[in-house]
Amino acid sequence: MTDLRHIAIPGSHNIRDMGGWPTARGRTAFRRALRADSLHRLDDEGIAALRDLGLTLVIDLRRAEELELAPNPFARGVPGVTYVHLSLFEDLDPTALPEVETETPLLALYLLALEQRGPAFVEVMRLIARMEDGAALFHCAAGKDRTGMIAAFLLLLAGAEPETVAEDYAATGARLPSLLAALEADARAHGRELNPDLLSADADTMHAMLRALETRHGGAETYLRRHGLSDADLTALRARLRDAALGDPA
Repeated sequence: MTDLRHIAIPGSHNIRDMGGWPTARGRTAFRRALRADSLHRLDDEGIAALRDLGLTLVIDLRRAEELELAPNPFARGVPGVTYVHLSLFEDLDPTALPEVETETPLLALYLLALEQRGPAFVEVMRLIARMEDGAALFHCAAGKDRTGMIAAFLLLLAGAEPETVAEDYAATGARLPSLLAALEADARAHGRELNPDLLSADADTMHAMLRALETRHGGAETYLRRHGLSDADLTALRARLRDAALGDPA
């Protein structure tokens, strides 16, 4: 079956459209929100391909040291595209996690992010909500952890069920072989090693994070409101994600 969400662009491994997912009010719109891995390998043709998809906003969720090692081509300035750097997991060190109620390091990282990074999640939502037009692309290094949490919030606000959110998260699994090869090559080039405990994209991990979001924080909307997201921004986000007037991708 053809994957309508995967966007194949040389130099990338995990760019996916957030459109086409079922919600209580119809399917999410294509070409409004894109999730991705690092963009540092893109050439001019790849950048042009994203612009042709209507890209107008890039939100880079990586840490400053990641940007230094793998600069984002959109940070140099691309006509018609606003670039924003917002480190989503700032000050969260996945190699030195505090004790939490899970034996899974990846889930522990997600739960820690929920506890400590509420304002950062809200700022990403606000940036997308206040776009005038076009598509927003948010990304990290692999396009599954920081990116996956943002995608989860967006889908939940659009009215998607947890099973749908977990399916979107786990879709990275099909991209992992080429993605991990690229990440390992980058790590070796800088004398580093990847942490094997943080390299999976299992639906069960996302389900566990969603349960914690609901039981500990009252769910996505309550969490975001508590950290400062306004009614107007919530309404704008839902309208952007739910309005399927653009239909399926060309």
